[in-house]
Amino acid sequence: MTTESYTANYQSALSYLKLNLKDPAKETLKRALAQVSQDDMREDNPIYLGIISTLAFLSLEQADFQGACRYVDQGLSVKKSHLDLLFLKALLLMDQKRYDEMLETIIHYLLAKGNGDEAVYEYRYAHEGALREIYENLLPTSYRLAFQQVEIKDLVRKLSEAARSEWLKKALEVMVKMDGQRNQQEH
Repeated sequence: MTTESYTANYQSALSYLKLNLKDPAKETLKRALAQVSQDDMREDNPIYLGIISTLAFLSLEQADFQGACRYVDQGLSVKKSHLDLLFLKALLLMDQKRYDEMLETIIHYLLAKGNGDEAVYEYRYAHEGALREIYENLLPTSYRLAFQQVEIKDLVRKLSEAARSEWLKKALEVMVKMDGQRNQQEH
């Protein structure tokens, strides 16, 4: 198949999604994925990664957690810093109650947030609302329930200083605030 074939199917699937026709969109995305050659399954192919991340999103939305995990893993094996796939992975890990891994995934998301490729990949989860969900829900939940809180907070502190990341700095603030609240409740 040619690049044009899977690109056209991907664009058709996005059109279906705009019309809220999720089943035809998913079938069209599966067709598009089948048309992607091994050579085109690479980090610098935003269409391929768009197909994968949209399939993961639709699978998660339809409670097909195994399918969503499969697509997320497939995409992250190609591009480890893909924001949408990292966001979806955090949601899947929360569902599986794997909070330490979830927290690690959130840190990877926040590190990837500043890499400047948002326009290339047209991320669905790079906006302020997604960040708000991270800071107000996902991060507090995973931090509160993680086993290695101290180690992870120390890592975030070091990473935020080294990377000079405003997003990691904010994550550290959330963790410190939660520790303070926990200490107040204990006394």
